[in-house]
Amino acid sequence: MPKVEIKKQKILVGKKEIPLLSGEVHYWRLNPHSWKEVLLRVREMGLEIVSTYVPWDFHEYKRGYFDFSGKTDGARNLKGFLELARKEGFWVIIRPGPYIYSEWPHDGVPKYAHQYHRLHPQFLAYASKYLRQVTKVFKPYLATRKGGNIILLQADNEIDPWPDLFGHQYGLSTKPGLFQDFMEKLYREDISLLNKAWGTEYNSFDQASPFIATMLPGEPGLPLKGDKELKRHLDYFKFKYYYAAECARWNVRAYRELGIDIPIYLNAYPFFYAHEWSEFQKTADFVGLDLYPANELSEDEFEHRKLCDKIRYLSSISKLPFIAEFQSGIWHGRHYETNVLTPNHYRMICLSAFLAGVKGWNWYMLVNRDNWYMSPINEWGRVRGELYDVFKQIVTAFKRLNPPSLEKLTDVAVTFNPLQYAARTMSHNSPVLTALYQGDVDYEMSDPRFQLPRKKVIFYSGNQWLSKEAHENLRRYVVEGGTLVAFRDFPRKNEQFEPYQVIGFEDPERTLFEFKKQFMLSLGKRGPTVPVNSSIYVFKAAGCQRFQADLGAYGKQTVGYAKSLGKGRILHFGMEPTAALMLAIMDYLKISLISHSPTKDVKTALFRRGNRYYLVAINNGNEDKNAAVYFPAMDKLKGKMVARDLMNGQKLICSRERRCPMDVHIARKDGRLFEFTPTP
Repeated sequence: MPKVEIKKQKILVGKKEIPLLSGEVHYWRLNPHSWKEVLLRVREMGLEIVSTYVPWDFHEYKRGYFDFSGKTDGARNLKGFLELARKEGFWVIIRPGPYIYSEWPHDGVPKYAHQYHRLHPQFLAYASKYLRQVTKVFKPYLATRKGGNIILLQADNEIDPWPDLFGHQYGLSTKPGLFQDFMEKLYREDISLLNKAWGTEYNSFDQASPFIATMLPGEPGLPLKGDKELKRHLDYFKFKYYYAAECARWNVRAYRELGIDIPIYLNAYPFFYAHEWSEFQKTADFVGLDLYPANELSEDEFEHRKLCDKIRYLSSISKLPFIAEFQSGIWHGRHYETNVLTPNHYRMICLSAFLAGVKGWNWYMLVNRDNWYMSPINEWGRVRGELYDVFKQIVTAFKRLNPPSLEKLTDVAVTFNPLQYAARTMSHNSPVLTALYQGDVDYEMSDPRFQLPRKKVIFYSGNQWLSKEAHENLRRYVVEGGTLVAFRDFPRKNEQFEPYQVIGFEDPERTLFEFKKQFMLSLGKRGPTVPVNSSIYVFKAAGCQRFQADLGAYGKQTVGYAKSLGKGRILHFGMEPTAALMLAIMDYLKISLISHSPTKDVKTALFRRGNRYYLVAINNGNEDKNAAVYFPAMDKLKGKMVARDLMNGQKLICSRERRCPMDVHIARKDGRLFEFTPTP
């Protein structure tokens, strides 16, 4: 029998590689007479994989009685749908819960089970019975069985502790519970350690209760007065991470014990307040992300960058960076916020996913259903032409691109700590990430708690506290030859908010927060000079290379420095970064950008497979652009270069006689994808 495995960011069934591009089709929400017609439209789009939830609440039509063959209702015929999908030549991703959400009553769980939280013994007993029932139905269709076509299984769905529903069961109200048990383990059964960290005077862990600053957008909430309240706040998020990870472990283990021998993945929210993606990766074969942006990424000026950064971070965590739910239409309610989803919107977000390094995705929902709008295929198998054609175009480009086979070309990485963002001690509008984005400097992201990528330069994005392990990893990266760059926020404390300096960053001698005049920063005698308009730190920087600025009446001041450490070095600047400063630093470090467009709002990334290159260019602006795209690392190449647009087949002839080899027209809020082979 064939083996299904994840290898080199690919799905392999035996030796056959399956492109991980799929669309969600809910058999149980469609008239069974329409199933075949719907699947024909999916096939004509070019897809080979369909995905579906299996709703526990619907298939258990009466308590203790299950129907998976359609005896009580044709829409319950899971077996018939799997048979049809196999007959029509589709691979299947199955998502049997227990939870599915999906705008279904009680989130897809029967009411009698929904009253208990996910780790409650009673819920686990009910869920175990359901899992035994449903796996008996679909196990014969696993791709590891003869003629089977199910290649992946998602365990549960967006595992969320839901404190608003179950907080009282966790011990967040009056009676102690899981929260207090977790704190006892976290502080090694020593209440004095918790009291020291929190500034409390508890006699036992049963008295411990969280301090939760408001997480609602737009509310200032109760301010955190100091490090002890912040530590208490962070410990609450650690509890939620622990709870979600325990749920994930139970689900994956339950499926394995029932004989599921195909890859199992977990999906995550596109933010960090409910679960930690890296813990999910420890449990499952890989982790997927759910993304539903506003139309044309218009929620705020940062939405495009944030979408790309979530995928960049996922790529550093997941064994197979996969968008488990990628917007294809929208649910009722959210449509007021997203507005009408346009054809160019879909092209833009898919190309942006390519730019960020995604290896595959599942369009949710590819086919319409109740409580859902704006999918390219409706409930009867009819297409919405202006959308369907774009999806078909994207499928063709995906297959030509073959993302798992590509090498992403960048010499830059950025640190990212999810807990800092979850607790809102770090803004998603990070000045470091924003400056790199505005300067069109492509980068990877990496959590400093784990092994860091061997990039020429890593920019530090985060606040001033990190785990000791993260400090040590950053130091090791530098000692082994890397360059670490930090700005006003730099790592100088551990997780207990105690001073901790092993990397070698210097605390400022003084700060000039009231200095508001623009000044010119010089990066060495022969280095670039860049304008800066920011309050600043001033350093002693004894024994270091100093970066100085003339501050007028303040005189010449050292506002940055470079320091050697082992085979590498650190650079520290006492001001907030700008796009111009980021580009100047790259110039100073003699690190050529792989691709770069100085055209406002245009973002680029370059990939390689063999001697072929693939350029992704996105126009996030509100007007059409004729964008200049440079390839500084290829400037020595001459002659002509022919680039082909993989979305529409058009050819673009580029002269190499000038530094700018590409002049690309990109419509507003849209993107283009080119394939080319440089000639010497």
